[in-house]
Amino acid sequence: MTEPIPASSSAAGLRERKKKMAEQAITEAALHLFNEKGYHGTSVQEIADAVTMSSRTFFRYFDSKEDILSGMIRSIQQEGLTQANELPTETTVREGLRLIFLHLAGLYERQREGLLVRYRIAKQSPALASLFLYATMETEPELCQALALRLKPESLHMDLRFLVALHMTALRVTIEDWLEQDEESSLTASLERRLVF
Repeated sequence: MTEPIPASSSAAGLRERKKKMAEQAITEAALHLFNEKGYHGTSVQEIADAVTMSSRTFFRYFDSKEDILSGMIRSIQQEGLTQANELPTETTVREGLRLIFLHLAGLYERQREGLLVRYRIAKQSPALASLFLYATMETEPELCQALALRLKPESLHMDLRFLVALHMTALRVTIEDWLEQDEESSLTASLERRLVF
């Protein structure tokens, strides 16, 4: 006989599902409007109107329009950080970086359609392109710290920082090349060929 799920637990689960559904609806409406009217030509109020909610309610789910555009990237980058914190302590820094960045490539690969929509919107202006780029880079300091604590590298902190930045740049450039291609290829395989340093 299975134990009944406590009412508080099932209520929390229902709230979380409703939150995810609302976030998804807002994201889909926003991306549609960004494509139709341009990112700068779309207001938060218009996004809220598209999903029949107030702009105040919108801000319960997202801090800004920018969050909708870069949220997926930030979420994926955080998964890379989680993996860094779970690496076996005997892993070398180079092995660890390779594992983390190939894992990230796999995550991006599975999200190609959503990523491509965001990439095309980000190309509408240099400011948006910079925002898109920064979203991939902002986890670099945390990643350096996680690797330093987890793997206790022999190299100096600046060497570790350089290696992380090098891998992040390789990932970013490979993603851009991959998204510019008409046919779908393997992002992971492309990145693996480039991680020869």
